[in-house]
Amino acid sequence: MRRSLFSKWCDQAWLYVVYLIAVIMAGCLLWNWDAWEISQKLACALAIIVPCHIFEENTLPAGFYYMNNIGFGSKEPMVYPQNRCTNMVTNLGAEIVIVLLTFFGIRTIEASTVTLVFLFGLGETINHMRSGIKMYSRYRGAGKKTIYGPGLITSWCLMIPLSVAGLKWLVEYVPTILQVVGGIGIFLGIAVFLILLPFAFSIRVKSREYAFDDKGYFEKYEKTV
Repeated sequence: MRRSLFSKWCDQAWLYVVYLIAVIMAGCLLWNWDAWEISQKLACALAIIVPCHIFEENTLPAGFYYMNNIGFGSKEPMVYPQNRCTNMVTNLGAEIVIVLLTFFGIRTIEASTVTLVFLFGLGETINHMRSGIKMYSRYRGAGKKTIYGPGLITSWCLMIPLSVAGLKWLVEYVPTILQVVGGIGIFLGIAVFLILLPFAFSIRVKSREYAFDDKGYFEKYEKTV
């Protein structure tokens, strides 16, 4: 099937843009290392780590979307609720939010931004652990020996350490309840507007135009189920 320009954008092109953003943000972090406060460094680090996480989920080994859709109880896990379009909206959208917070939000809602840094890594890790356990149960008979799923390594090795650093900053800074609530609000806003709403639309439409082409990491297990 011939794909539209937007469909091609939702396939691989947006991934290259996200990875380029990570390189640019890494350059910004190094360039401004002596000038930026720890809070801004934490936000920028998240903007670098998220694309690393996206790389594991979508490029190597890939297949998080398949695992995620199974977790949502999809009868067609290659089609919905996460498809190539929602995948782009969720990940690129979250990256843009974090980049904006790094340069602008840190000046006005510093504690709320660091609260997001803390919650983001924690939330991602919990989600990947939950999904990994589910997939282990699904493929145990096919030879799967661990709870690994695409995204788990970057969650534990990059996001959790950053969350710990964010928590340390919050403990020392002692933010107000309103500032913490603000960070929770941003976190929930990303979850609702960039994940749940696109998913709700995808569940209704079940668009095959934006279906995924392969199961990534889980392809080898599906062949033996």
